[in-house]
Amino acid sequence: MEEIDIDVYRSLHAVKAEPSSGSSFFIDALVEWRELNTAEDFISFYEEMIPLVQTLPQIVLHREELFSALLLRVNMSARLSLEPILMLITALSRDILEDFLSFLGRYANAILAILNDGGDRDPEILEQVFTSWSYIMMYLQKYLVKDIVQILRTTSALRYFPKDYVREFMAESVSFLLRNAPNNQLAQGLMKLLLEAAKKSSPVRTDGVISLLWHVMKGTSTKLHSRAGKVLKFLLSKSTFTTIHDKFPDGQITFYQ
Repeated sequence: MEEIDIDVYRSLHAVKAEPSSGSSFFIDALVEWRELNTAEDFISFYEEMIPLVQTLPQIVLHREELFSALLLRVNMSARLSLEPILMLITALSRDILEDFLSFLGRYANAILAILNDGGDRDPEILEQVFTSWSYIMMYLQKYLVKDIVQILRTTSALRYFPKDYVREFMAESVSFLLRNAPNNQLAQGLMKLLLEAAKKSSPVRTDGVISLLWHVMKGTSTKLHSRAGKVLKFLLSKSTFTTIHDKFPDGQITFYQ
């Protein structure tokens, strides 16, 4: 698991700023993967959907049908097609942008299901799943940072997954949003994290919160991130202690940890 690399935010690989002329990110990815993957589930998706994705307006119009067909194939039985399917979901998010927000909860549930079905023990699947998710966090950052509490709700089951390395991967991807959120959204997000840990105290929840806070504050090898000061100030604020105590008096022990 230590060899898995999902740091899309600092990747040395170039990310296309624009799709090919007259095309879309989705159709570009679909054509590229048609050359690379011949697994049954991917080919069936290609043949079924290629008439519906010739233009960007078509993709926007048929976004629900496209997403549902992709999500149907996010499972262990389709593992040979999993990478292209996941990257097509990523490409779809980049094409339809804000319209993809309504799909995030279903995508998170599909990821949770495949991890629970044994994907959490497969390094290749873990890398594919969280690379896709992390790219979506990056592409939709502009919209996601407007409601940090909502993305924390959406990712709750994954952030508190039983396996520590899964919690770590999810913490890293979500921390990108907290780092880039406006101050008021950062504060709301931090408070939600602390209340989550205080409400249902457990080693898994404590670890999940600590991991996310660490990635928010983590900078280069020699210094903390520029938002670390605001995070620490919030954590040490008297009003934060008071809010935790008022809502969950028994949760203060978790907060002190």
